[in-house]
Amino acid sequence: MRNRKDYGDGYNFQEVFFKSHPVNKKNPNPIPPEKKKKPPEKPPEPEKTSEQKPKFIPVEVDDKKKKYGFLKFLIWLVIIAIFVSLGGLLFLISRVDYTRENPDEEMIVGMVGELRNDPDVQNILIFGTDNHPKDENGRSDSMILISIDKKHKLIKQTSFLRDLYLPIVDNGEEKLNAAFAIGGAKLAVETIEYNFHIRIDSYITVDFASFESIIDGLGGIDIELSEAEIEYINWQSHKNKQVEDENELKKEDYNFYEKDDEKVAIVHLNGRQALWHSRNRGDEDMHFEGDDFMRTSRQRNVINTVMLKLQESNPIDLIKTIYEVAPMIKTNMNLGNTLRLSFGLISYLRYDKMDFRIPQSFNYTNEVINGAQVLMISNMDEEIKALNEFVFNADKKDQ
Repeated sequence: MRNRKDYGDGYNFQEVFFKSHPVNKKNPNPIPPEKKKKPPEKPPEPEKTSEQKPKFIPVEVDDKKKKYGFLKFLIWLVIIAIFVSLGGLLFLISRVDYTRENPDEEMIVGMVGELRNDPDVQNILIFGTDNHPKDENGRSDSMILISIDKKHKLIKQTSFLRDLYLPIVDNGEEKLNAAFAIGGAKLAVETIEYNFHIRIDSYITVDFASFESIIDGLGGIDIELSEAEIEYINWQSHKNKQVEDENELKKEDYNFYEKDDEKVAIVHLNGRQALWHSRNRGDEDMHFEGDDFMRTSRQRNVINTVMLKLQESNPIDLIKTIYEVAPMIKTNMNLGNTLRLSFGLISYLRYDKMDFRIPQSFNYTNEVINGAQVLMISNMDEEIKALNEFVFNADKKDQ
């Protein structure tokens, strides 16, 4: 006899699905087991009263939105800074004396043919001049071609000796510095283009008073001097009644060391002293040895030292100096080109420096013409070739 628990109300639910099971015959419609009870629903939240404080629900901000907002703020900050600096720079360079006295390049090309040039090389001829009335050109005591070679990242300085005896455009043959005295920077540029077949992009004339102000504004320069060069600066300063002390720079204050068979020391110079050093070509009466070759070498050395000092200078002092000397600078560049050059100086000052001079040491003779000592170039084609190679290529020269 079967057990009730196997066939009665307490049967196993899983077993009834076997068709052969006896329960199916007895009860073909078995009652399924009770479904699982659902959890009771949460009671509705009571309505808020005036005494209850609303809960603070923080709003999550997307990280991308945060970054975008900061970036946008940074961009606007940079734009404002650029506009402020641009406006200040425009104000400073607007004080420069701009002129429309441009060289007649078409005339020179008609005389000698195309002038050598390169879009990656900017040639600027710098004239150092004495103080003179506005209606006179004065003398050009120094002529240095500054070539900014952006292709090879080089600053190249070429000194033209003022005693070079050359054809002056439409004015016969004379010393090179006579071109500036006759027709200013315009004629001097035309004369160099005519004789050396190289295009000068622009020119700048710098009064020696502004040269002093620039160096004083930088706090002076430290430069290597020999004992004789120190004595020359002292002599000129006292002779021209600029100082009372005959030995303003005292040699006993410096630590001298041997270099190239002479004693030299690092000496700090102010603007006036640096100017006398730059103009030092010796003096026979005072037994100071020197010539124009040594003077142009000193001038290039001073310019290189000033460029290094500019990289370290205080921006406030630099702005003040530019403000003071800008009216003493004259150029045929327009305002836009001056602005581009000013912005480029930040990178140009980091370029390596190279020096050259015309004439080369082996390619001239000393002559006396009309009672004046002059330099005659022996082989003009050689000088033209050497200058063009130096300015437009990366070969180093030191003549």
